[in-house]
Amino acid sequence: MRKQKMVLNILLAAGLTIGTGVFGHADTLFSDNFDSDAAASALNFEGLANWTVSEGTIDYIRNAGFGIACDGGAGGCLDMDGSTSNAGRITTMDTFNLAASEWYYLEGQVSGNQRGGSADWITFGIRDVGSDSSLISATWGAIPHNAPFSTYSFGFSLGSDYIVRLYIEGFGADNVGPILDNVVFSDRTAPIPEPASLLLLGTGLGVIGLGTWRRKRA
Repeated sequence: MRKQKMVLNILLAAGLTIGTGVFGHADTLFSDNFDSDAAASALNFEGLANWTVSEGTIDYIRNAGFGIACDGGAGGCLDMDGSTSNAGRITTMDTFNLAASEWYYLEGQVSGNQRGGSADWITFGIRDVGSDSSLISATWGAIPHNAPFSTYSFGFSLGSDYIVRLYIEGFGADNVGPILDNVVFSDRTAPIPEPASLLLLGTGLGVIGLGTWRRKRA
């Protein structure tokens, strides 16, 4: 499996723990498979039931629409670079009350653009409702156009309580972007970091823990 480059963007002034590990019991706080948003594929779509679209455009895909397959070969999914040469961002309409020191986990199924365009990038992140700024995010790239659906995910723990929205953003300007499906946000018991991958940075009053990984979908 080809390893993808990942960039971590930490915008909260606090201590930072980065590592991978095994999460325990999970409670799903939010999920969306995009299956019921529209009956047909549509360019520059803004009618998502659970998300607002900004910073560009996305295309809505019914499986096989525009020659694009969704995860599992059925339902709906999103092309994160719409048809205006400006990739878009989706942000949840729902807000989530996150407690300090609790562990949370955001994941989605992502493939390359499936249309033979250039490699793409995608960001998963958390936005503070009060300041409308990103608290923490993970960016993956460059994702080649022929990359199959894989699970892209990260876990994190914030140093303070926050009310947040989730966001996912594509990067590109060629009207063919990474394909997104099956987003899940959950809370979990804290992971046990693997010693070889544990990194401690800073001595801020808060602690952010972030575990990130990519695995091939079975």
